[in-house]
Parts: sequence; structure tokens; C-alpha cells
Amino acid sequence: MPFVSPSRGFVYLYAAAFAGLFVSFIPFITVLLPLKVGTVAGAGERVQLLSAAALSGAATASIANLVFGMLSDRTYRDHGTRRPWIGGGLALLVLSYAFFLRAYDSTTMLCAVAALQIAINMTFAPLVAMMADEVPDCRKGTVSGVLGAAQPFASLVAVAVSMRGLGSEAARYGLLCLIIVTLVSPLLLMMRERPKDTHVAPPPAQRRLDFAWVWLARLLVQVAGNGLMTFGLFYFLSMPADGQVQRHPEELSESVAVIFAAVTIVAIVLTIAVGRLSDRWMRRKPFLAAAAFVMAGGLVVMAFAEAGTVARVGYAMAMCGMSVFLALQSALAMQLLPSPAHRGRDLGLVNLTNTLPAMAAPLLALALTPEELGYGPWLITLAIGTLAGGAVTMAVRSQR
Repeated sequence: MPFVSPSRGFVYLYAAAFAGLFVSFIPFITVLLPLKVGTVAGAGERVQLLSAAALSGAATASIANLVFGMLSDRTYRDHGTRRPWIGGGLALLVLSYAFFLRAYDSTTMLCAVAALQIAINMTFAPLVAMMADEVPDCRKGTVSGVLGAAQPFASLVAVAVSMRGLGSEAARYGLLCLIIVTLVSPLLLMMRERPKDTHVAPPPAQRRLDFAWVWLARLLVQVAGNGLMTFGLFYFLSMPADGQVQRHPEELSESVAVIFAAVTIVAIVLTIAVGRLSDRWMRRKPFLAAAAFVMAGGLVVMAFAEAGTVARVGYAMAMCGMSVFLALQSALAMQLLPSPAHRGRDLGLVNLTNTLPAMAAPLLALALTPEELGYGPWLITLAIGTLAGGAVTMAVRSQR
């Protein structure tokens, strides 16, 4: 049965829900988790505890995404829907944030991080598979471009939840959960999925090999992206300001979060525009190569920056390049999925390119010891990995 292009209503509902799920973890990774680490660990233990949280959370997320992807495949085949898993994950997510709020020591905090990762992936795995179910290849670039706006949008929410003027810490967490539920609920209530025939011939060997190349390329770029999001707060707090080095995230989180959101509008517009162009020309690879080059250049600028202004320029380049690359890479990966009957499972494998980097990036940070060497060697290493990811993308043969 051929694909029917989704209505605008579906695209809007899906984009809102997708943005809601990014809101569930981007403010958590970039602001809330580093701030929580700052309250439960001393200055000399922060990088170690943040790395432990990132490593354990990534391991939990990797398993959870595969499991819930496969479970949603079963309900889609048997009942024509993936939505029960999304609804259940949303409820668990709110409860997990309440648990994280009450964590006041390192052990409890690590348990709360694991609970959050299970809840996020219980929701995220079936939602991502839903796009592969509903959107034809000729529109995947456009829809992925729209979805690429989810990450910079979530950075704006990170600004909101970091503002002390909102009141207590509980009020910030409550606002975050309200935003997530408001964005995801309309899809659950209003969308009707359209089950399709999942019994098709297996793909040729070249397509399976290309899927592996896409997986590897995304993995390499996501190592840099995850590292930038996880340790970006500490990087900017290490930059000189008014002749002094700022070292107190609790006091300065608002200004740093504004830096994170400063490139939001540019990233949104650029990602959507490039997604449309890639659909119109049905070419993904040239845009992916350019995006990887821009991202790597931004990381190099950050590595050699000696002032906050230069660092912000590098950060803007890196984030814009990453936004475009990940959006188009998602579209390309969905075009190459090996089996329509197992989209949730296979996208769970793709999701490993999100979670494994969350384990690799902290290990790199620990190995390069930012407190002693500075962030330069670490950022240069990330830039090299990003360029390698762009080069690997060019090995894909069955898609342009």
C-alpha cells in the first residue's frame, strides 16, 4: 500500500509532541542536571559525578529505547497504534521529575536520572517510529527540518526553567512538566494512526550497508553534540568575564542559559529551510557534509576562544551545524530502515547513536581532564570526530 502524504494537522500535532519530548530532556541535560550536581557534590567532584550520571543514564536509555521500540512494534502490528506507550511514558515522566526534584544526595540523584531515562524513552521510541509509519520519503526532509527546531526550542525552555524569578525549584520543575504535557497531549487525543502493510521484501544488501554507514556517521557527530550539551554550562562558566573566572553555576545559570538559547531563531529557520531544499532536490548528502564542516569549525573556534564573544560565535556555528545535520540524518536513516515490520526496533538501534555518545562524551571529558588542561584538547577531539562523521556520510550509495 503506497504512502499517503500526511495532513498539515498531523505535522503540527507531531511537531508539537516531538518538541515536548525534547523539552523533557534538553533542559534536564544542559541546565537542571549540572545544577543538581552542583548542589550535591563539591567543586572537585562535579565533573566526575556529572560524568557518572551521563554514563548511567545513557546505558539505561539505550536499553529502554530498544525495549519500548519493540513493544510498540507489537502493538502497532496487532492493534494499529503506538499511542498507549506514549501516554504511559508521559505519566511516568512527570513522576520521575518529582523524584529528581527530591534527590539531595548523589545516590538518589543517579536513581532519579535512571527513572527519567526510562520514562523519556518509553515515550520517545514509539513517537519516532510514528514518523516512519506516517511520512513518505519525499516529505521526510521537510518534516525532519521542522522537527530539527525542537532542540533549539527546548533551549528556550531551558532559559525559562533556569530563571530564579519563577520562584522555587519546585515551581520550575512544575512549569517544565506542564509544558511537556501541553505539547504531547494533543497528539494522543486527536491523532488517528493509519496502519499499513508491513510485509514487504527485504531490502538489498547495499541499502543495509548504507544504513550502517548512516548509523556510524550519526554516532560520530552525536559524540560531539552530546558533549557540547552536557558540558557546555561548565565550559562557559570557565570563560573569563570582567577579569574574573566565574565558577558558581547556581548564581550564573540564567546568563549561561541565555547563551544557549541565543542561536535558537537562526537554527530553527536554517534547519527548516535546508530540510525543504533537500526534499525539493531529493539530495541529503551535500547538506550533511556542509553541516558537519560548519559544526566542526564552531568547535575549533570554541577550543581557541579566549573571550566570551568568540566562544559564543563558535557555539552558534556548532549548534546550527548540529541542528541541520541531525535533522537530515534522521530523514536519511528513515529512508533506509531495513524492515517496515520492525521500525520501532530499528529506530531503537538508531537511537543508540544518541545514547552511546552520552557515554563516550563523559569518558572523553574525564580522559582529557578539563580542570587541568582546559577544554581546548577536548573540543578539538570532538571537531575531528564531527568531520569524520561527515566523511562517512559520503559513503552512502543508495541515496543521494
